[in-house]
Amino acid sequence: MQFNYNPKEKIWDLSLRFFHIILILLIIGSIVSAKLNFLDIHELFGTSLLGLILFRILWGLIGTHHSRFKNLNLSLSRAIKQFSRIKQGNDFFVTKTFLGSYSTIAFILFLIILPISGLFSSDDILYDGPLSYLTPKYTSYWVQIHNFSHYVLYFLISLHILAILYYQIIKKHNLIKRMFGIYYKIDKNINPTKIENPLNGILLLLVFSVLPVIFLISD
Repeated sequence: MQFNYNPKEKIWDLSLRFFHIILILLIIGSIVSAKLNFLDIHELFGTSLLGLILFRILWGLIGTHHSRFKNLNLSLSRAIKQFSRIKQGNDFFVTKTFLGSYSTIAFILFLIILPISGLFSSDDILYDGPLSYLTPKYTSYWVQIHNFSHYVLYFLISLHILAILYYQIIKKHNLIKRMFGIYYKIDKNINPTKIENPLNGILLLLVFSVLPVIFLISD
């Protein structure tokens, strides 16, 4: 089967690439600040992370073609068909894989649960979440959810890194090139081009990431 490749098509829009980079930084900041017991800073990272994920949900509904949830591959039959398509050289057509699609959903889910549970958590000694006073009877449950979720996040991150290395090294599918927005051949018939105004997405990303922190500091 022949594909109509467009060598000048970008896989992710600019705002989505910024999202991934900022997401990595916020997760690292959250983990490091928690391990060092800098809980006030940890709270800021977590709050900004929550806003960032809310941006991703919104962008998955109204964003550019490749960012929309409707283009995730959640069908097992579609996944099987995907494996039947043939690579040409080192260039593959680009759609979200079956496992990659569910990985995206899992990341979004647990990256919502983590900061929300943190906002309601308290250790009754050093840290009280800004919303812990709303559910004082359930604080211990929020703490348990928060602690459990961050182990799930470690698992998802490890799995994600292994998958990237597998595609990068074994399958010669350059995912790292895509993340940084370098042009990559895709099948135009599968992924129709949509004109992107990157400022819209970047503006939304900044608003969603920064405003929750401003509200938190101002209280």
